[in-house]
Amino acid sequence: MSRLVAVAGLAVRDLWVSYRLLILVAGLLLAALPAALQAALPQQAAPLTGRLEPFAIGLAIALALTAGVAAWSLSAERSGGTAGWLVTRAVPRSVVVMGWFAAFAAVLLIGLLPSAVLVWLTLPLTEAQAIDPAGYAAAVAAAWAAGLAAVALGLLLGTMLEPLFAGAVALLAGGALLLPAVLGPLQELAMPPAPAAALVVLGDLQAAARPIADSLQSGGASLAAAGAILVLAAATMQRADL
Repeated sequence: MSRLVAVAGLAVRDLWVSYRLLILVAGLLLAALPAALQAALPQQAAPLTGRLEPFAIGLAIALALTAGVAAWSLSAERSGGTAGWLVTRAVPRSVVVMGWFAAFAAVLLIGLLPSAVLVWLTLPLTEAQAIDPAGYAAAVAAAWAAGLAAVALGLLLGTMLEPLFAGAVALLAGGALLLPAVLGPLQELAMPPAPAAALVVLGDLQAAARPIADSLQSGGASLAAAGAILVLAAATMQRADL
């Protein structure tokens, strides 16, 4: 456990020093910008509905970006020799993968929580009363779980590909998995219990029949997918060149 915490701490420090941490947190905070801007508009000019859909779209983009950064980061650790240095000091390869996963899980939480609170605080009173706070919280938590699945996919690619290629593939793969949830014609591909269904629920909470149940199904599927992908990533890391 102490090795996992140490690796996660080193990963967060590396993200901070390289400004990747600021980029990821800023991307998650910018997802709340449309709602904040609408709140600044005169009441007659600001629509009373549809504020959460731009938030869901922004989150999909930010989570795909996080997957790309995760893939690039772990691949750079391999090719740069940092992962090999840790392994020579009795840190198991699987702990390297899990340490980076824990670091990105914390980064997602740091960026997503204030973003979600900001969106809720900027909702008009009439719209906030029409949305179940528990349903909103469940949808945001499920979106965080979807981000964990995207990060796990990025780490898996990072154990196999070179940094730039791994980052680009993870970004495209994350976008392909998450963006259909916020694009009208493709939303049928992201219904519960698909991980991306959390974004569907979040984008249309007023019309969702079972926001909490659908969010729980989506979040559970995301966590299961993240766990399975991490097992594959740990196995692939065992054979990777460091």
